[in-house]
Amino acid sequence: MRKLIANLPGRFDPDEPAYFLGTRPAWLTRVPRWMILAAISGIVLLVSVWDILQNQPGWNFDVILPLAAALAGSLALLAMRRFPAAVTVVAVAAYLVTVHFWGTLVALYALGAYGRKHWQIWSTAAMSVVLRWYFVFDTRTSFLFFAIYALFTLFPVVVGLYMASRRAWLAHWVERAERAEREQALIADRTRADERARIAREMHDSIAHQVSLVVVHAGALELLAKKDPEKAAQAAATIQDVGRGALNELRQMIGVLRSDATDQTPEPPQPTLQDVEALVSASSKAGLAAELRIEGERRQLPDHIERAAYRVIQEALTNVHKHAGGSQAAVALTYRPERLAVSVRNSRPASDFQRSLPSGGQGLIGLGERVQLAGGALDSGPLPDGGFQVTATLPAA
Repeated sequence: MRKLIANLPGRFDPDEPAYFLGTRPAWLTRVPRWMILAAISGIVLLVSVWDILQNQPGWNFDVILPLAAALAGSLALLAMRRFPAAVTVVAVAAYLVTVHFWGTLVALYALGAYGRKHWQIWSTAAMSVVLRWYFVFDTRTSFLFFAIYALFTLFPVVVGLYMASRRAWLAHWVERAERAEREQALIADRTRADERARIAREMHDSIAHQVSLVVVHAGALELLAKKDPEKAAQAAATIQDVGRGALNELRQMIGVLRSDATDQTPEPPQPTLQDVEALVSASSKAGLAAELRIEGERRQLPDHIERAAYRVIQEALTNVHKHAGGSQAAVALTYRPERLAVSVRNSRPASDFQRSLPSGGQGLIGLGERVQLAGGALDSGPLPDGGFQVTATLPAA
């Protein structure tokens, strides 16, 4: 709608209904409004004075009163935007003094265009018709002539009312277009914020887990470098594999961020519960005693449900590496007809464990948001034996 209005000839002015469709020519928008009113008033005064002098030749006392009435009526037109009813009354009075005053039609148009109340507009217009008919014309003329005269007198009022309604209609659509633009901007901002949060969760859940494994294996490599070269070589190979996987995932995410919106290339596959065995096995190779238990009939679930469950297990195992080294972890997947329960539980950390991995404190918060978006619920907290447990319940229908 805004584009449609912008393509109209001229420029839209919600306070200026004096032009077709509520628009003014572009050159006229640079002219102050008071100058336009002054020009209209001056033209009416010149035409009225010329008509008076043409019909009353000679300069005498009889011409002074009509000229004064024409001057007063023309000056009153300067206020026709703010006081249309009062200006119409003054214009009608000037017309009763001299029928050669040409500002009555302008005042009647302003009455319809700028009047605020319909009863005031029509009562003033009716008064104008009756007074002009009674004092200027012969009241014994035919009804047909009176009807034609009344229609001619009220025609400027009708035109003014039409232009006022057109102005209100355009103002309404402009306001709707601006409101739609504001709503679209809000939706775009919200979408960008949601996308940033999603990217942050993905990077934290995938990259942080693999980097944690790299750090754990690097610590083991430092201890085994001299004592057991064979195991040290295995740890180095594991670091290489895990680091390569982290780089691949990071490269995929950056590729998605840099891709064109019109690019039809499918996004790289996301991990699901089919990869949970490899996830638990990687943690076991990193020195964490982790086991996986699956209860119920294992089946394929919606992608977003499986991805959320996988990320819960991944983040919980990452936290065990960070905060509970030397403990034992138990991962449980329970398939029910309507729900999927995911549980990761670890025992008390080893007494000589010293935390060496940093923690941003955003992992469980991101998991809660992810599980909530999937329609589930997340619960986490310490256990009486000094361990920790993370439980998620997701819809599986």
